Amino acid sequence: LPGLTKSKLVFITDPDSSIVKLNNKELNYITPFILEDLDPGFFRIDLKRFAYLDTSIYHVIQRNVTDTIFIEMREDPIYWWEIYNTSNSQIPTNQIAKIKVDEQNNKWIGTRGSGLLKFDGSTFTIYNTSNSEIPNDFINDIYIEGNGILWVTTREGFAKYNGSSWIVYNKQNLNLPDNNITSLSKDKNGIYWLGSFSGGLIKFDGAAVTIYNYFNSGLPSNYVNTITVDENNLKWIGTWGEGIATFDGVNWKVYNSLFDELINNYISKILIDNTGNKWIATGTPLSSESGGLSKFDGSDFTNYYASITGLPGPIVTDLAMDAKGSLWISTNNGLAKFDGVNWRIYNSENSGLSTNSIVSVAVDLNQDKWVGISGLGKYTGGKR
Repeated sequence: LPGLTKSKLVFITDPDSSIVKLNNKELNYITPFILEDLDPGFFRIDLKRFAYLDTSIYHVIQRNVTDTIFIEMREDPIYWWEIYNTSNSQIPTNQIAKIKVDEQNNKWIGTRGSGLLKFDGSTFTIYNTSNSEIPNDFINDIYIEGNGILWVTTREGFAKYNGSSWIVYNKQNLNLPDNNITSLSKDKNGIYWLGSFSGGLIKFDGAAVTIYNYFNSGLPSNYVNTITVDENNLKWIGTWGEGIATFDGVNWKVYNSLFDELINNYISKILIDNTGNKWIATGTPLSSESGGLSKFDGSDFTNYYASITGLPGPIVTDLAMDAKGSLWISTNNGLAKFDGVNWRIYNSENSGLSTNSIVSVAVDLNQDKWVGISGLGKYTGGKR
């Protein structure tokens, strides 16, 4: 009717530049934009953007209002995910254990039984006991030292690789308590710290070792699964079943689920963020306690359970952080992105993941995500 004020619709999408149809009529606009002079009514809104799934919503608009339509476009997995496996690539096995990225953006993939793989984006190079001096084909961990040097830990010792030659360390040339080396990290003084399956914590100065175990130190377990060094050179030692120990070279402190608020005593990974928070991946089918994710700020634990937060699974296997500070979390029931407030879940139903059981996650220099599944997965989205 004459004199009646009409309404407005504000269209916003993430990402922008989406094409909009209103009641099946294509508008000559892309988001964001404002559509004015609308009469009240019932509208069908269709949005389309390359590499994203078409989205449709219905909206009722009243007279003399300005309504905002915000739509987060859903990625089309075909464009954002790529899976490498024994059927479609050069990888010798689908059994992935660890993924790390070096300073040249090469992906180094540890396997369960087929050695170490290097992927430069086009070619896989295989290092195994048949074609190299790597001590064992079951890779427990990879440590990127930089300057072209990396370390691998295996069931039969550990090794340093400089791009052309290997130096192998085991019981034959070092006083190791155990050849099954689970993890390795380097501290601020150039000392290497290694975890073992049954021999405790190993300090290695490049020539000799010092052993710390349950009997001669404050270490709560001889099964050391992961080690991280913080900005103060404090060693954070994750055990398999007895929580976390910290060690400054003299003093020990233990955190566990019995006397502290640590969510679970089976520790898979400890990641330190830019503000010094320790993010702790926990959980195993061996434990009756529910696992999950813990954050320790230096005084208090904050726990994220799968049952009451956005965490997709109770067993957290690995952690990685992107350039924006978001945490990428691999679990037994999918992949999660967590920015400290919001969760985004990726699984076999809503993404290109071929399975929900994920053993490792890494973020490369292009901010692409790499996951160990049944094979190797690459995800180029999730960067906003």
